[in-house]
Amino acid sequence: MELRSIAFGSLKRRRGKAFLITFGLAVAVAAFVLVVSLILSMRATVDDTLSKYGSNLLVTPASSELNLSYGGMTIASAGTGEVRYLSGDDLSKVTAVPSNYQIVAALPVMLQPLTVDGRPFLGMGTDLLGSLAVKPWWKLEGTLPDAAGEVIAGLNVRNELGIEPGDRVRIEGRELSVSAVLLETGGEEDNLVIMDRRVLEDLVGKRGEINLIEVTARSTDAVDELTAEIGKALPQAAVTSIRKSIELTNQTNSALASFGLAVSLLIVLISGLVVMITMLGAVKERQKEIGIFRAIGYKQKHVALLIFLETSMLSGSAAVAGVVVGIVGALVLPRLFGQLELSFVFSPLLIVGGVMVAFLVGWSAALYPAWRAANLDPATALKYI
Repeated sequence: MELRSIAFGSLKRRRGKAFLITFGLAVAVAAFVLVVSLILSMRATVDDTLSKYGSNLLVTPASSELNLSYGGMTIASAGTGEVRYLSGDDLSKVTAVPSNYQIVAALPVMLQPLTVDGRPFLGMGTDLLGSLAVKPWWKLEGTLPDAAGEVIAGLNVRNELGIEPGDRVRIEGRELSVSAVLLETGGEEDNLVIMDRRVLEDLVGKRGEINLIEVTARSTDAVDELTAEIGKALPQAAVTSIRKSIELTNQTNSALASFGLAVSLLIVLISGLVVMITMLGAVKERQKEIGIFRAIGYKQKHVALLIFLETSMLSGSAAVAGVVVGIVGALVLPRLFGQLELSFVFSPLLIVGGVMVAFLVGWSAALYPAWRAANLDPATALKYI
């Protein structure tokens, strides 16, 4: 009889232990695939964010209290307390720095609380055409405002007010037309009413007050140099690199990834120990069977190979189950926690890694039980017959 048939028959007779071994290996594989998949997703999300926001700088008053998020960075709170402002002269100094050839755009931004159809929102006044040129994530449903009486509504503003492009809204007592809706960005822009800065100045009766200046660099390599030069030109302002903020987030994610890998390694070790203990118990129960094999001429290597064949069969099943569970977990887990905005990344290496974990853990755990089985004294084993 072939060892393959003997191994398969043995597993069928001992379904309980076979299931326990398969379960232990599958847990190890699922933990490995889940953690590695989440690490790949975190890195892909950071890289995507960096490519979108990485060449941007924010210039704000040193003690400004404004609240706006770009690339995952939040700057205090707007509309509360005393807010300091920048001026047109500050904007001119930014555009006059020695490396100004590295600046694609320097956009002044004004933020003011507004009452829109009786509800409070935050208004943003800026250079709309310039913003659309340097913000590829801005997707409009409708047309860019081309008149003083037109605004853009963020997605959440549209949903709350139930407005569509072409509708009219009353802002600070004046009727304006919604020319477009800004599709979801995932940032603070979704909650804004966006318009030309001069329109916002007229609505609130303020002139020349700039909350921040958005500087878009030609490349991420120029960010550090521009940060230093703008800081020197405007010592009273704070210059923040979104790239640095994202890289700090990346460092945090790397620490979490290391912790996750350590936890998954611990799970793998525990699973291997459970598998080894279960297999040792199975070998002890099979002393009679092993004694018969030795008595009819099977050698030590045949007995050891039998144990490894059984382990390989169970490892293959555990690899399939573990990879599926791990990938499904990586897809579902971020959705269970709304704050986890991860782009799922599938890599064939996940499958390869999962299969390797299953067989490496299975074979490693089978070494000692196989040695015990192979070195079992036939005379002693035959006493159980």
